[in-house]
Amino acid sequence: MNPVRNTWKRALAWVALVPFALTTLVVPAPFGGLVGLGQGVAYAQTGPKDQLAIIPLARRDGVGTLATARIEEYLRAMIEAGNVVQLTPPSVVNSGRPRFRRSGRVTKRSSAATKSLAKADQALLAARTMLDEGKNTDVAFKLLKAALKRYERHFAELIDFTKMVDAYGRAARASLKMGKKGTAAAFLTKAVALQPTFVTNRGEDDMAKLLVIVRGRLEKRRKGSISVTCKTPGAEVYIDGVKLGSAPAVSKDLYASTHYVQVRHKNAEPWGKAFTVRGRKIEVEAKLEMLEDPKDNIALAVKPSDIKPFASKGNYHTKLVRNFTFMFSRQIRARFMLFGVVAKAKRGIELHMFLFDQKMKKFAALDPVPFSANLSNMQMKILEAEGHIRRAVQTFPVAKEVTSQPSVYTKTRAAASAPAIVTSPTTIPPVTTTPRTTPPATTTPPATTTPTTPPRTTSPVVRRTTPPATTQPPKTAQDPYKNLLKGKDDRDDSIVKKWWFWTAIGLVAAGGVTAAVIMNNQTPAPSSNFKVDVLVQP
Repeated sequence: MNPVRNTWKRALAWVALVPFALTTLVVPAPFGGLVGLGQGVAYAQTGPKDQLAIIPLARRDGVGTLATARIEEYLRAMIEAGNVVQLTPPSVVNSGRPRFRRSGRVTKRSSAATKSLAKADQALLAARTMLDEGKNTDVAFKLLKAALKRYERHFAELIDFTKMVDAYGRAARASLKMGKKGTAAAFLTKAVALQPTFVTNRGEDDMAKLLVIVRGRLEKRRKGSISVTCKTPGAEVYIDGVKLGSAPAVSKDLYASTHYVQVRHKNAEPWGKAFTVRGRKIEVEAKLEMLEDPKDNIALAVKPSDIKPFASKGNYHTKLVRNFTFMFSRQIRARFMLFGVVAKAKRGIELHMFLFDQKMKKFAALDPVPFSANLSNMQMKILEAEGHIRRAVQTFPVAKEVTSQPSVYTKTRAAASAPAIVTSPTTIPPVTTTPRTTPPATTTPPATTTPTTPPRTTSPVVRRTTPPATTQPPKTAQDPYKNLLKGKDDRDDSIVKKWWFWTAIGLVAAGGVTAAVIMNNQTPAPSSNFKVDVLVQP
C-alpha cells in the first residue's frame, strides 16, 4: 500500500472531522439550548414557555352554565399540568394587564436567600435533636453557629424570627455544657435583645442563673430607639420580626444590642438593615427596589370586555376581530389565545375551540370534542381536547384557518329559518280555501287580491334568510390598530428556520460520517525504519 496515499486519506479524514466535532458542540437546538449530534447524551436547555390565555367559554343552544364551567375548569387544569405551554392566570385576562416581572438580579438574590434559610432550618433541627438526646454537643454547637450565620446574613428575607432566638438559646445551652460561660452569656444577650420575654426550660438552673445576670446587665445600660421612614406608599415596617405598621414607624426602649429592621411591600424586594443600638435614637430611610416593571403600567389599549364577546359571536374571520385579539394578546404578553363555545350535539354536547396565534395573526379551528350529556366521559374527552391544543401550539394548523363564520354559530339560525322557507306562496292552502268557506270573502276585493300579493308573505322569509348584520363589522367602525400590524418586529428571522442552515448541517454531518468510515477502514502502513533480522541456526 502506498504510504503517500494513506497519508493523504488520513489528512482528508481529519479535516472533515474538525467541523463535525465543532458542530456537535455549537449546533443550536430548535427549541433553545445546545444539542450534541454525536454519540452520547444530548442535553437541551428549554427556553421560557409561550403563554396561552383562555377566554371564558361561551354556550349556545341552551347548554347549562354548570356544564360549561366544569369543562373550562378541567381544561385549565389539564393545560396547566402539561409542559408545552404556560397558562396565563385568569386574573391577567380579566384585568387586561400583564403580571409583574422580576429582573434577573432580584430573582437570583431571592432564590439564594431562600435556599440558605432552608439550610439554616435543617441545621437547627439537627442540632435540636442532638441536644435533646444529649449526644454530640460539640457537633450541635457547630451546626447552631452555622445556622445563626445564615439567619443573620439573610435576615431581610426571614419571616419567623423565633427561629433565630431559638438558635441563640440552644447555642447558649451547648456552650454551658462545653464549659464556655462567656460564650453562653453572649448568645443569651442577643436572644434577650430580640425577644425580651425569653425564658429557659425547667430544670436548667445554670441557664436560669445566667439569664438573670444577662437581663440585669441589659437593664443597666441605656436603651435606644429606631425610627424608620419610607416614601413608598403601603410599606410595612418590622423590627426584630415584630410588625409595627405602615411607615413611618418608631420602636422605643430597645436593649443595647443588635436589632434588625425590615421593610416589606407586596411589589418590592424585601429591604433590611441591621443596627447596633447604644442608648441613642437611630433614624433610617428605607429605599425599596420595586419588582414591578414600569412597562407594565400601561393604559389599556383593548379592554377585556372588548374581547370576551368574540367567543359568543364567532366572527373570527373578520379583520377587526383579528386585530383586536392581536393587540390584546400583546398587551397581556400571551402568544396564544383560546376561544371556545359549548353547543348541543346529536348525542350530548360538543366543545368547539378556536386558537389564535399572535405571530401568525390567524385563527385556527380545532377539531370539536364531543361530550356526553351528563359529562360522564369528562376526563377522557378533556385529555383529547388538551391533545388538540398541544399539537396546535407546537405546529399551528394553517390548513384549518378560519375564513368564514364557523357552522356552530350558524346552525341554530338555519334551523330557525327552516319553517319559514317551507311556507312559500305556492304552498299556502289556507289562502285558497278561505273564499270557499266564507262566501262574503269571495265578493270582497281583499279576498281576491290576497293570492296575488306575495310580497306580504315572502318579505319575512327574505328577512330571515339574509345573514344578520352582526356577523359583519359596521362600516363606520374603523380599526385603530391597522397601522401597527405592518411592522417588521414580529418577523421570525431566526437562523434555525432557514433551509440553508440545516442543509449545511446535513452536509457537515455526512462528511463526518464518511470520514469516520474511512479512518475505520484504514490499516497503518509499515514504517520504512522498521527492520526484522532473521537468524537461522543450522
